[in-house]
Amino acid sequence: MIEQILIYGVGKCGKRYIDSCVAQSIESLELTDANESLWGTEYKGIKIYNPDEIEWKKYSLIIIAVGDNYKEEVIYQLLKKYKLQREKILFHNETIILSKKEIYNWGDIEFSEEIDRGLVVPLKIVNEKINLDKVNDLEKFFFFKKHQPISKWVHYFEAYDRFFSKYRGKDITVLEIGVYKGGSLQMWKNYFTMNGNMVKIYGIDINPDCKKLERKDVSIFIGSQEDREFLKKIKDQIGSVDILIDDGGHTMNQQIISFEELFPIVSEEGIYLCEDLHTSYMENYEGKYKGDTFIEYSKNLIDYLHAQYLETGELKKNIYSETIKAISYWDSMIFIEKKKLTTKSISMEL
Repeated sequence: MIEQILIYGVGKCGKRYIDSCVAQSIESLELTDANESLWGTEYKGIKIYNPDEIEWKKYSLIIIAVGDNYKEEVIYQLLKKYKLQREKILFHNETIILSKKEIYNWGDIEFSEEIDRGLVVPLKIVNEKINLDKVNDLEKFFFFKKHQPISKWVHYFEAYDRFFSKYRGKDITVLEIGVYKGGSLQMWKNYFTMNGNMVKIYGIDINPDCKKLERKDVSIFIGSQEDREFLKKIKDQIGSVDILIDDGGHTMNQQIISFEELFPIVSEEGIYLCEDLHTSYMENYEGKYKGDTFIEYSKNLIDYLHAQYLETGELKKNIYSETIKAISYWDSMIFIEKKKLTTKSISMEL
């Protein structure tokens, strides 16, 4: 438990962080800022101190809550001028605020103790509060294993395990759009590998540096996921995949083009997953409520799932009507499962 916390920065970024702490009843907060005009004033009833008057050694945690342009300057000052220990200093986005007031979606994860008051917890030790007996193997890898950085919404791991666990121990090919720093490719390799089965991982990313993350049975293609010609070349090279995960740029055009080009290479009984569907509601990603978004696009697949029952002939047979077995929406995720090729469903009474 963090007993004494100092927040450095009472600008725009700092105020957002302080607001969150106050809203969750975080105790023992003190504030400081390099801006002389703020010294001696208060924010949210908390006094703002001159950094030179701070008794730095008394704090369990010092949180830097400033814009990215100033972060390195501030940490240099804290280390050089005030002789602080680096391990006591964290940037605001390296912490999480836990409380009973604000309940996060942790999926199927449970904590080993009840969170009965507001706590600021460094992300690097949040695993100490998790009940190890209640996590799946993906969550174990994410929270407890050494790996390259992975950026995921925590509730995704429950969904991954529900839909992907049936492939474990089988020969499998996985394609993930969006390599980032390579951590998720490591995670898939670890999760699916059991008893000597063959696990082949492919990644797609627009950043050429990602090519350096290739390993045995991990191949990475560099290019844009909204470049149809690039995607067609990839299809020719890799053939079919059992699981395809779109965790790429998340714009509407990227998600739609990737689905149209790559869904056909998902094997029978395979799964196409598109993540971060919430961008369908965000302007920066071309999103808009009821607009030309991937959410609205994917809703049309529900009609194709039931096209065989349409009596007017308005929907023609296509790959979606003939191969989609199930469509499952989760918070910010859609899992589209493929079936073996069939022509009709059959009803029986015995």
